[in-house]
Amino acid sequence: MRITGTIPPEDNRILVPVEFKIDAFKLKGSTEFFIDTGSTISFIGESTARKVGLDYSKLLNVGTSAGIGGQADLYEIDGFTRLLFEFDNQQKEIPRKNFLVMKHEFCEHVLPDNRKKILGLGGIFGMDLLKGWKFSIIHSSYSLEI
Repeated sequence: MRITGTIPPEDNRILVPVEFKIDAFKLKGSTEFFIDTGSTISFIGESTARKVGLDYSKLLNVGTSAGIGGQADLYEIDGFTRLLFEFDNQQKEIPRKNFLVMKHEFCEHVLPDNRKKILGLGGIFGMDLLKGWKFSIIHSSYSLEI
C-alpha cells in the first residue's frame, strides 16, 4: 500500500491519518501521526490517549525519554495495538505488540502555546516503525509504502 501527499508549505509536517484499536482495553480512535525520522520510537500522544479514555494507571511505565520540551514518561500497552491505514480505497492493518504511549513533563521554560502544539500531536511514527517501510520525499511531495 502506498500513501502519497504534499507537504504543506506553511507547516512542513507530514501527518498521516490512522485509525487504531487497543485490544486489551477495547478502545478505538482515529488521529494523525506525525512522521518523525528524528525519533527512535513510535507512540500514541497524550492528547489521543485522553481522547479515547486510556487509563495510564493500567499501563506499564517503562521509563522516561527526552521529549519535545522536556522529559516524558513512556508507558507500554500490554498486548496488541492495531494501526489501520486507508488510502485510495486500500486498507492495511499493522498489529504492534506493546505499543507505547507518552505523557509529557514539561520544563518550566516551555511556553503555553508550545505546550498546546506538542499536546496536539496525535502520535509519532518514529524510526522503529518506519524502518520496515519505504519513505521518500521529492520536493514537496512524499510517499510512504507500507
